Amino acid sequence: MRLKQDSFSNAWMETRENTPEPFFIKNLENVQGDERDVIFISVTYGPDSQGNYFQRFSGINSQTGQRRLNVLITRAKKRTVVFSSLDPDMIRSEPTTPWGVRALKGYMQFAKNGISARPEVSPGAEPSNEHEAAVGAVLKAQGYDVVPQVGVSGYYIDLAVRHPNKPGAFLLGIEFDGKSYHSGRSARDRDRLRQMTLENQGWKIHRIWSTDWFKNRNAEIERLLHRVRTLETQQ
Repeated sequence: MRLKQDSFSNAWMETRENTPEPFFIKNLENVQGDERDVIFISVTYGPDSQGNYFQRFSGINSQTGQRRLNVLITRAKKRTVVFSSLDPDMIRSEPTTPWGVRALKGYMQFAKNGISARPEVSPGAEPSNEHEAAVGAVLKAQGYDVVPQVGVSGYYIDLAVRHPNKPGAFLLGIEFDGKSYHSGRSARDRDRLRQMTLENQGWKIHRIWSTDWFKNRNAEIERLLHRVRTLETQQ
């Protein structure tokens, strides 16, 4: 039944029209700045009547698809409810898949299972630059296993430290002001949205700025090792 034909729903919405936060229904492109206690997200993609599934995600397939998705999933103050006719496992995700589509799949997996998607580790991946390699060498010298370029819901963490006592788990994600940082289209992308998304996936993030590293390497090493050791005792 269409909403306009449902008298009960129409009557309820009329009671909300003159309130500080009226009820609204918007598509992905039009949700901007609207916040509510509870947001319902309808994922309207799925198989057709013949069971055929086409991966056509409209704006999410675009270059800025991940930013549109981020705006959508951060509208709720208290709770987000996702309902969909599409199982996230049906979404095909490859390294060349648009960032927004990979992020959609990861978010839906989190909504379905209550845990974040398993991090993607690329065999043979190398640090992006000498700065990252130097930090990785420091951690390895202390007995920690470090993995570069770990994928998490469309993002890639520069260096990830494996938990020494929990197989398959990561202790810390280390971010630098290198390629991944500068790939953000704005300061808001780099400084807020990226880290917020990773932390919402359960990651602990530690930042090392190249200027701080070169000005006072010993202090940065001490700060890093203190963070890693503290997390190791807490987790």
